[in-house]
Amino acid sequence: MKKMFVSILAVFLISLNVGTIAAAEGEPQTPKVNLTEEQKAELGKLHEQMYSTKKELVKKYVEYGVFSKEQGDNVLKMMEAKFQKLKENDYMMRWHPHQHHGKQLDHKE
Repeated sequence: MKKMFVSILAVFLISLNVGTIAAAEGEPQTPKVNLTEEQKAELGKLHEQMYSTKKELVKKYVEYGVFSKEQGDNVLKMMEAKFQKLKENDYMMRWHPHQHHGKQLDHKE
């Protein structure tokens, strides 16, 4: 009797977790927020600083031989594309669960 009770309890608890996970997948990852022009400008300035610093970092890796020139150029090209897409989206980053890695992040929701 005790084993049956524990088994039923385990199935019940597992079913609760599965329902919670399924419900969480349908929820949007970022809240709908409309930034002011001032906020966009401030975010743009910070992203520009980060992008500039990352470019310097990649160039140093190429200079020190960690990356080949081609690898460095490819990394810089990808960074530029991501930065441009971020600008187009008014500096609103798109957060996605891990199972979406490798998929395009440029779709509007």
